[in-house]
Amino acid sequence: MKIGLITIGAELLNGTRTDTNASWIGKSVISVGGSIHWHMTVNDTNESIVNSLNQVPEDIDIILCTGGLGPTHDDITPTVLYTYFNDNPLFDDKYWSLLTSRFKSRGIDIPESNKNQAMKPEKGKIIPNSIGSARGLHFKNNNYQIFAMPGVPSEMKLMMNDYILPIIKKISKIENHVKLIRTTGIMESALYEIIKPYFRSKDLSIAFLPSYTGVDLRISSHTNNILVSFLDVIIPLIDKYYYAQDEIELEDVLGAAIINKNKTISTAESCTGGLISDRLTNTPNSSSYFKGGIVAYSNLVKINLLNVKKETLNKNGAVSKEVALEMAEGVRKHLNVDIGLSTTGIAGPGGGSKEKPTGLVYIGLSTTSYNKVYKFNFTKNRKINKLMTSQAALNILRNYLKI
Repeated sequence: MKIGLITIGAELLNGTRTDTNASWIGKSVISVGGSIHWHMTVNDTNESIVNSLNQVPEDIDIILCTGGLGPTHDDITPTVLYTYFNDNPLFDDKYWSLLTSRFKSRGIDIPESNKNQAMKPEKGKIIPNSIGSARGLHFKNNNYQIFAMPGVPSEMKLMMNDYILPIIKKISKIENHVKLIRTTGIMESALYEIIKPYFRSKDLSIAFLPSYTGVDLRISSHTNNILVSFLDVIIPLIDKYYYAQDEIELEDVLGAAIINKNKTISTAESCTGGLISDRLTNTPNSSSYFKGGIVAYSNLVKINLLNVKKETLNKNGAVSKEVALEMAEGVRKHLNVDIGLSTTGIAGPGGGSKEKPTGLVYIGLSTTSYNKVYKFNFTKNRKINKLMTSQAALNILRNYLKI
């Protein structure tokens, strides 16, 4: 099924806000037999919205629209749609009473401006919103159906999952099986070369989705057996890099592995500034294995809290494999855990040299029986380097736990 997408808002056009809704919608419709074939982002003016509706391609079956359903002066989407689809807005006393009660329960007097959110179409349909005040709208004409949703991501996703996706699935009559395979530590081109020989079915679609933390594979097929057979073949081939399916994060996989191995861990971070600790504690039950972290940004902290030797720092510098190892050993012993994980590097954008360029990173892993340091050369972008280093460190730990 061919789907069009209209995203409304000046903030999307001027870069004030990133349009994450479009990305989520594009991925979500695939599993129910739909795909985005046309997309426009327009200003929140009558003329802009009408122009976009007039430009909908003839082969589009459904239009999904986000934004402009709020209570302020620039939220004009409902007004435009009522006029465009020849419908009449009616005041919904029952919903207004419900909204008033919701606001009152939070100790707030509902503003009069919210009354425009209590309107309902005479011929069209309302899309319920149990977590916000702006209900969605569902209209149709001779060419397509349109579903208008709020721009607030949580409210949009609720309407998509509960109301819109089931309708698309029913109309499309196409069963599409989709799996997201998550990898890290391998380049897109190298991953492609590994799995390329196994693209044997025409009923198999593969999209490579690279990012700074890894490469996701979105694999889909109308036949579940074809999808399963393909996964059975390629996953063992990419085992070193594959860590999860669907939207599961690396730290969640890692947390389960640490618990399974009955281990405890602490971190000693310099260039990552506590990012690894932050990611580890994003996972439920992390308190059972993560005992704490030390952000040893200065040499003084490395010496006083991690027992890094002055001689090691003077001889090798703070960014070195020797210091990374002493940091990992130091935090393991100081916090009495099974595993110590450390990072030290030149995050950038400056500070590098010919011998130690910007982006140079050392990651140390220490246990009572295993000590190793890993060297990486990343980018000149500070934030990207921190993210890539944290991902590499978590993946090093994941692979160690598989031993």
